[in-house]
Amino acid sequence: MTELELITGKPKIFAISSDEESLSLIKLYVEDYDYEYVGSASEKNEIFKKIDATSPNLIFLDTEIENIDLIETAGDLELFNVPVIIIVGDVFDENIDKLLTSNPFGYLFKPIEDGELQRSMAVAIKKHEQNMINVKMAESKIKEKSTELVIEKSDSSFLLILCIALIIMAILTRNATWLQWLLIIPTTAMLINSLVSIKKQRPITPYAEEDLPFISIFIPAHNEEHTIEATVRSVCESEYYKNEEINYEVIVINDGSTDSTGEILANLKKDLPQLKIVTRHPPRSGKGKGFVLNDALTLSRGEIIGVFDADTQIKTDYLMTIVQYLNEDIDGVQSRVKMFNRNENYLARMQHVEFASFGNTLIAKDNLGSTGFLGGNGQFVKKDAIIDSGRWDGFAVTEDLNLAIKIMLQGGKIRYCGECAVYQEAVTEWKAFFRQRVRWAIGNFETLFIYLPQIVSSKISIPKKFNIIEHISFYSFNLLIFFGFLITIVNAISWFFFHNTTIIRMDAPFMVGVLSVISFFPGIILALSRDKPTFQDFLKDLIKYYLYCFHLIPLFFMTMRTMMTRKERRWSKTEHKGGKK
Repeated sequence: MTELELITGKPKIFAISSDEESLSLIKLYVEDYDYEYVGSASEKNEIFKKIDATSPNLIFLDTEIENIDLIETAGDLELFNVPVIIIVGDVFDENIDKLLTSNPFGYLFKPIEDGELQRSMAVAIKKHEQNMINVKMAESKIKEKSTELVIEKSDSSFLLILCIALIIMAILTRNATWLQWLLIIPTTAMLINSLVSIKKQRPITPYAEEDLPFISIFIPAHNEEHTIEATVRSVCESEYYKNEEINYEVIVINDGSTDSTGEILANLKKDLPQLKIVTRHPPRSGKGKGFVLNDALTLSRGEIIGVFDADTQIKTDYLMTIVQYLNEDIDGVQSRVKMFNRNENYLARMQHVEFASFGNTLIAKDNLGSTGFLGGNGQFVKKDAIIDSGRWDGFAVTEDLNLAIKIMLQGGKIRYCGECAVYQEAVTEWKAFFRQRVRWAIGNFETLFIYLPQIVSSKISIPKKFNIIEHISFYSFNLLIFFGFLITIVNAISWFFFHNTTIIRMDAPFMVGVLSVISFFPGIILALSRDKPTFQDFLKDLIKYYLYCFHLIPLFFMTMRTMMTRKERRWSKTEHKGGKK
């Protein structure tokens, strides 16, 4: 079977053996099981001719056959893509051991028994059919993703050319009035989100103690020797019990680590009964976080699935707090994210402020109909919702955003929990920071370009559609928003030094201009105020964060370049250095 051709008639069985007694038994047992015995061969020059002629669905290979190199023959049989069952005689040597180890379809020992042979045939054929189905599905998925990659390249090229053309036109004509009108929708959305986030979130309905769901926590890990022990110990200290027993498991997926991550995990397993370790080896490892999470999903026991990064720290009541948000008809929840090294430098501090602002946005989306989003670290989702939405997309650069979109397109609801937080390590170097943010931006653009038609045509409500589109198009407008800020700053400087001199005109009505300038600030002001800083610290962070956000201009161009030139979707993890918590 070289193509995906499921067996419709009687399965055809072929045997390679010179043992007439064994061949007679095989023929008898095969036909007794209502399979079709299509013949045998014992000479090398006739084996493959007969296989070509009979097109069997399964082959028996007798290790006692004479004048044939078993290893070579088994290798040649792989070309036919037909399952092979090994029949082992009295002689057992190194070559036969190697043959049995490499063969996925099983073996039988002489003397052959009818029930064992018939069971082995059925299992091998069924397993092979399933393998073929999986291969075909994988090929179809790869083809689908290749098509999506072409779409992303063309859409990225168009968006880049359009933005550059608009900016050049504004500079040459010294008029950017069009920009004020273009940005009226995203800036209004920013202001609405800010105002809605003031409203108190609707209360949760806690689980009864006897109904607390079992939680499976996934921690993907690749070369995390600096942080993995502290993370695992922090999570395993969680006080989440049911009937006085631990009500969660922690599954760490060691994805092809080449440092001491595996050794550290093995030592931790001795002390932590709730810890499970899944190890992925090349070539399976390193293919994408979505694939890693799907492997863990298959092995998990939990009704609720939580995902933490390998640099996470949480408080002992974290699980008990966040799980309450998943009661009743809620499918997922994202917790707040804070940086434990936020005071290390300017860049770390600004990421802490940025995530506070993101949390403020999610409060607004929670108040606007549970249209929150999953942000990777600190996401908790009902297992059924993950399975019903097709699991994580292993090809997606931001598998968390991808999953959130699929859940909401099916009518699911995602909430935000600001009562508890995951503490993670902020990136402290600009090079690593831009590498991380390019990945995030690519993930947003992937989702926008591929899912926009599905979102528009879906049966979800129009407000929900708008909230989703507004969120995933965030990076698309950033270049123009901050280009507008640059024009405002340049004009203000010009007015101050040269009096009544405007470099680039922006002649929209006064309220449109005011809205485009101030809409950025209410959200960040509210986000900063939630931590109750001193006025001096508040003012410093506000100004610093405004300047920090101008990194979105080079980020846009870096992202577009990467999307237009990449040959495949590739996930790139953020390096965790560890440090003082």
